[in-house]
Amino acid sequence: MTDATPTARPSPFDKLRQDFHAWAKATGRPADFRLLLRLILLEPGFQLALSIRLQEAAIRVPLAGRLLRRLLWYGATISTGCHIAPDARIGGGLYMPHPTGIVIGAGTVVGSHVTLFQQVTLGRREPDRAGVPSLGDHCRISAGAKVLGDIALGDHVTVGANAVVLGDIPAGHTAVGIPARILAGTAKRPDIDI
Repeated sequence: MTDATPTARPSPFDKLRQDFHAWAKATGRPADFRLLLRLILLEPGFQLALSIRLQEAAIRVPLAGRLLRRLLWYGATISTGCHIAPDARIGGGLYMPHPTGIVIGAGTVVGSHVTLFQQVTLGRREPDRAGVPSLGDHCRISAGAKVLGDIALGDHVTVGANAVVLGDIPAGHTAVGIPARILAGTAKRPDIDI
């Protein structure tokens, strides 16, 4: 019997640090102050990630936290054209290079080091049905893809452009099509970063 201690949930600022390093890796630039300044001023995808982390921090403020979070959410929604529900749980290392039209529904769980492209929808299958998707770590959701309903995507899953995912996808596989099907022979080793 081992004495296992629960792992602490990363703070919003730890997640922001992971977001920054994901952007540095994706752009091939050193993770320095110049890159941080460039991302804050010129990259809408990083600005959206920054807003998500500020919202996560704002909710911790006594009394005014909910209002502050809602104001930050509203500003991000208007300025980016994305609707990311305030109660979606999003891990660190988020990379959104083209953040236009991204929708993440209430209660959706997004793992760490996930890449989301433009027009991605993660949410309920129908408005009156319960259940939202859960994405593992290191997933890549391509442009226009829809991941809908009470389903799970394992770690290192890739979803092709414009695919409509309505069922679970095991770790390391690629799904394409409408409705999405798993491509044969696409399993990847979990230790390989996509």
